[in-house]
Amino acid sequence: MVHIKKKRLIITTPLEDATLLGMASTLKAYQLAWLINKTTALKLAKVADLHTELPSLVVSYNNHFLFATEHCTYRLIQNKSIMSKERTINYLVPSLKYIDFFFSIRDFTQTFDIDAFCSVMRTTDKITYIATLDLKVCKNKEHLFFD
Repeated sequence: MVHIKKKRLIITTPLEDATLLGMASTLKAYQLAWLINKTTALKLAKVADLHTELPSLVVSYNNHFLFATEHCTYRLIQNKSIMSKERTINYLVPSLKYIDFFFSIRDFTQTFDIDAFCSVMRTTDKITYIATLDLKVCKNKEHLFFD
């Protein structure tokens, strides 16, 4: 959950229990979700777009795909907004413009092999970059929230 108070974003959903991957690809969001579903056991499905209102009063809508089990949650979220009031390109995390998608992994069973997932994604010619993101050094990390 996110609250905006006095033009300040306050995150109430902790990110410490999630692993965040950054992906660069020329694919559209639904194509990347399909590729992930085809090459892994995950079954990402389109859910309501991620709606973000930032302190700068920018409203953006980002493609959002989800696969959840009892103990795991996987999310694919597009960094570039697909719509905004100003009709300009906005990013969920402006300091990471080179990242097209975020892939959030919350695996409380610790059975998801992130290295194997990255290796499989690297074998396709559709993913140009994939790596774990260190949120400690990420600017604009306050824009990242996943309910």
